[in-house]
Amino acid sequence: MASTFKLVFAVPLLLQLLDFCWGNKVGVDYGMDADNLPSPEKVAQLVRNHNIQYLRIYNYRPEVLRAFSNTGIELMVGVPNADLSQFQSQPYVDSWLRTSILPYREATKITHITVGVEVTNSPDNAANFVVRAMRNVVSALKSANLQGKIKVSTPLSFGVLSKSYPPSEGAFNSGYEYVLRPLLDFLEENQSPFMVNLYPFYAIGDSSLDAVLFKSPSSIFVDQNTGLSYKNIFDAQLDAVFYAIANLNFRTTRNTFDAQPDTVHFTLADTDLIINDIIAAETGWPTRGSRRPHASTHNAKTYNYSASLDSVDDYANIDNAQTYNTNLISHVMGGSGTPARPGANLDVYIFSLFNENLKQGPETERNFGLFYPDMTSVYNLVFPGKGTGRSWCVASRQASNSALQNALDWACGPGKADCSALQPDQQCFEPNNLVSHASFAFNNYYQKNGLTDQACRFGGTGIVVYNDPSYGNCIYNVKSRDPNGRTWCVATSQASRSNLQNALDWACGPGKADCSEIQPNQRCFQPDTLLAHASFAFNNYYQKNGATDASCSFRGNAIKVDRDPSYGNCIYH
Repeated sequence: MASTFKLVFAVPLLLQLLDFCWGNKVGVDYGMDADNLPSPEKVAQLVRNHNIQYLRIYNYRPEVLRAFSNTGIELMVGVPNADLSQFQSQPYVDSWLRTSILPYREATKITHITVGVEVTNSPDNAANFVVRAMRNVVSALKSANLQGKIKVSTPLSFGVLSKSYPPSEGAFNSGYEYVLRPLLDFLEENQSPFMVNLYPFYAIGDSSLDAVLFKSPSSIFVDQNTGLSYKNIFDAQLDAVFYAIANLNFRTTRNTFDAQPDTVHFTLADTDLIINDIIAAETGWPTRGSRRPHASTHNAKTYNYSASLDSVDDYANIDNAQTYNTNLISHVMGGSGTPARPGANLDVYIFSLFNENLKQGPETERNFGLFYPDMTSVYNLVFPGKGTGRSWCVASRQASNSALQNALDWACGPGKADCSALQPDQQCFEPNNLVSHASFAFNNYYQKNGLTDQACRFGGTGIVVYNDPSYGNCIYNVKSRDPNGRTWCVATSQASRSNLQNALDWACGPGKADCSEIQPNQRCFQPDTLLAHASFAFNNYYQKNGATDASCSFRGNAIKVDRDPSYGNCIYH
């Protein structure tokens, strides 16, 4: 539920959130409110296997920080609300940094420290402690010469807004002025991000399901103050926070909370507001359960432009969760920004890595996980990795059959795409339809020709996507991001245990892969999981057999990756 922003005060205070995090990012929140989770070492391997490059943890447990050492995964480390009273003491915070952060700093990539979480909703007076605690953390970082290298902020509930519709009239709740004013001063002084937790799921009832799931084919409403058109609730909520900051600081003498802004005919790009880094510290969708009004929305007026639904309970399911998070990732990585901040960077953290059986509240709170505690997927979700992520080119379903056929003929002919996998009895022949065949051919051409927009034109029939369209044994190759063009072969988490075991037995037996390193007490035995052992064996066979697509099939139980899966002393040769 988080985003990051900046302000400009009427008595002019210019909050410039500089571009600390380059590009759009999608990470995951690693909550641990459960008694059945795997070890941090196994979690680290799971995260690596799924190409998750950004992780937020809610504590600073040493075993977790150690587990993510030398992985390259960027960590957002949290200070719990319960610790904030102790963090009022500078000597205590100095000692905490020396013992809890600095020993892991060299090997573990810590980029942010979040101090408290949704403190305005906390019953333990956390809101009164948070800014002083943040200042003490920054002071300790300065002493360690880490100021600017580790950013400090606090994720707030969306409920800090008293009004969010229309977005241009977004306003902070005056009841939180006592914490928001010093917080905003702190963020401005330290060029730190403003974080807010966003859960469009809880807006169901005031908005259509398609609008919440990023599925609306057209505008769901137009902000009459700005003329900006909105197609999804996530953007509307995010822009409401942007405007709450802008309205608080817009060029007037008005700087009161809960104020009705003057009629505003501007986008945020037209103001002195500089917002290059957006962090949605939490957002997500539950896969089951009932709910009550959520703390992140109950204080904010939401959206009233469509018929109310009876209950969101029917919408807490796997299909909707997969749709929301998949479309969220595509939206973020597409680089469009929001209507009020077109092209602005968006950083989003999906809640949560696991279902957490000890979380308090309604059943939905315990079922936001992407994985079950046994590390099997609740549903498939493809993460784009770092930077702008990987991209593919596929056929548009809106294209006519004649236009698609002409483009396919060109790609496989003059365009010199490798279309051999589309021939009968080959791995990508099924499904035998024009859209599927054209998608494979388009992508092959696109990858070979620089991944440019022009290389995915095909007369307007091709579109760039950021989720891997591969399926089964049909692999849509990508241009390797490795500087030497290397690729590796690893087990897919979507494979069943029986299929993985059979493939592992074959690789280490008839396949003659060298599996000595995954024996007990050897370098790659830990983590002792079928997925990790199969990945090592598959890659060994793959490298020995020419690193071809065929040598990374294992009957659809393996995938090629272009990021070195090696960890610690375990080297994937």
